[in-house]
Amino acid sequence: MITLIPGIAEKAKIPRSLQVPFRLGRPCGEPFDNDTRYEVLNQLLSAAQTPPGTNTLFNVVQKGEGSG
Repeated sequence: MITLIPGIAEKAKIPRSLQVPFRLGRPCGEPFDNDTRYEVLNQLLSAAQTPPGTNTLFNVVQKGEGSG
């Protein structure tokens, strides 16, 4: 499950969740930002392979990160 509000996922006892830092209504990031959406999906699939009860924080990779 992708969650914007971790407390709700905890109260609902969701077995695994990916906490994302995006605005309400945009759990996969901004519209047309396909790179971020792909990364959310990739991390969500990785989180699905973790043990139940695992809450994963989304690792945000900023555009241009790592360039000098």
